[in-house]
Amino acid sequence: MLLAIVDTEGIVTKETKYGDSSRILTVISRELGKISILAGSVRRGKSGLLTATAMFSHSRFTLFKGGSSSLYKLNEGELLHSFAPLRESLEEMAFASYFCDVTNCIIQEEAPDPPQTDLLLRTLYMLTRPDEDFEKIKAVFEFRSLTIAGLFPNLRQCGGCGRVDGLHYLSPTEGCIYCAKCAASHADTIQITDSMLAAISYIALAEDKKEFSFTMQPTATKYLSEIGERCVEQLLEKSFKTLSYLRRVTSLG
Repeated sequence: MLLAIVDTEGIVTKETKYGDSSRILTVISRELGKISILAGSVRRGKSGLLTATAMFSHSRFTLFKGGSSSLYKLNEGELLHSFAPLRESLEEMAFASYFCDVTNCIIQEEAPDPPQTDLLLRTLYMLTRPDEDFEKIKAVFEFRSLTIAGLFPNLRQCGGCGRVDGLHYLSPTEGCIYCAKCAASHADTIQITDSMLAAISYIALAEDKKEFSFTMQPTATKYLSEIGERCVEQLLEKSFKTLSYLRRVTSLG
């Protein structure tokens, strides 16, 4: 059987125990998309691969694959960035797990999506910075992810009549902005302010690495984050258990 050797960088976004000392990892790779990796014996304390395969780690992997199996097997791993603080804080871990879960939903098996992969990596870095507003990071990640996925096609004009002003209603199920007249025929719309529309538009259109560079009042940021999660679950047509867990954790604070 011919074995293919593959080198790739990736972010560990999910892990499942396999046997006594192994794990099956879900890894988001810029070159390969979402892949599954069998990491044998890495749960033993003496394994040098333990940190490279830990949850949220950004690592360089050498993999091999043979036959028709969709499962890669881990040969070597080199840690590039551990994101260890995300595993040490209950709140940061909850946010990071949700971001990974959304990315796992958006990126398909072995279908590379460099923009979404890079966004996840930037978002995890943002979470580890001191004094950052996690709800703002979350809102940026949500709206930027939906934009990358093509689910927010037009934020500059009404999705009904094409009007370019008075756009104060957002539809989470359609990813469209509406004027008051057109919103009347869409029961699911959420009323937003001009500043919120400006923030969403900025998030969608900003250059990479600059999408987090704006300011809002904490109450407005929290509301924007709540709208973002509604849009994510509606447009991706999935309820995320990690989001429910995140809200339980944040309610404790």
